[in-house]
Amino acid sequence: MINHWQDRIKQTDGYILRSFKRDLSVRKSLDPAALNKILKLLQRKAKMKDIGELSGHSFRVGAAVDLLDRGVPFERIMLRGGWKSEKTALRYLRNWDDSDWLLI
Repeated sequence: MINHWQDRIKQTDGYILRSFKRDLSVRKSLDPAALNKILKLLQRKAKMKDIGELSGHSFRVGAAVDLLDRGVPFERIMLRGGWKSEKTALRYLRNWDDSDWLLI
């Protein structure tokens, strides 16, 4: 499927998910606003109203929290998330629930 998609958009490298312009030409990457629209549409179709509104930001936060849960050092989480400031990274991790650590 990926090879077919690459043939269709006449690209063999770069991002797989991409946005389209109005003239249907393909952009180099998926626009963040397009990603948010896709996530909200999928959330509506799945009738997942009770978890709050999804966005690309939700996945960035979730990935950081998952790494923290797995014991990945904070510095590596900052590198993976692209954060330069500890303060910014900590804002992403503020909702982390460490109650599982009590069971160890």
